[in-house]
Amino acid sequence: MPAQPVSGRFYRIIFASDRDAPLRGARSPEGRFHHDGEAALYMSPSPQAAAFAIARYLRPNDPPRLLQPLHLEAAQLLDLRNPTAIRYLGLNGDEASVPWQPERQQGLPATTWRASDAARAAGADGIIYAARSEPSRWHIVLFRWNSTGPRLAPDGPATPFLPNPTHAT
Repeated sequence: MPAQPVSGRFYRIIFASDRDAPLRGARSPEGRFHHDGEAALYMSPSPQAAAFAIARYLRPNDPPRLLQPLHLEAAQLLDLRNPTAIRYLGLNGDEASVPWQPERQQGLPATTWRASDAARAAGADGIIYAARSEPSRWHIVLFRWNSTGPRLAPDGPATPFLPNPTHAT
């Protein structure tokens, strides 16, 4: 498997009410790279990238959110920006960039799930994927962590997340 080891500091934006559970996976039973209640924890390499990742989900009256730094240790990730990983997974390369929500609204399985399903079946701890709006920006989704995968822990205190232009650069 052409996975690469990834360690370092990453960021996740969570609801303040989830402050005691920064390592809890996605709240929704399905998302861009998870379905049917699969475990998934989405994070980004910078606070700005994390802000971009959730921008489409923000609503004016949302409850307060926090920016939580996390330390990831020794995750084996398949990089969906890498043609070798794409070929290994038997993908054509555009699966990760198809908007998943319109497909789900039509009752179809999300095309993005082909990529995550293939990576899960290959035994990867997660994937690295490019942002649709800016391919040079990237994010990670873990499929397993801690008791069943790489080590993930808070890396400092969570701070208030205020969606403003300084978070969207």
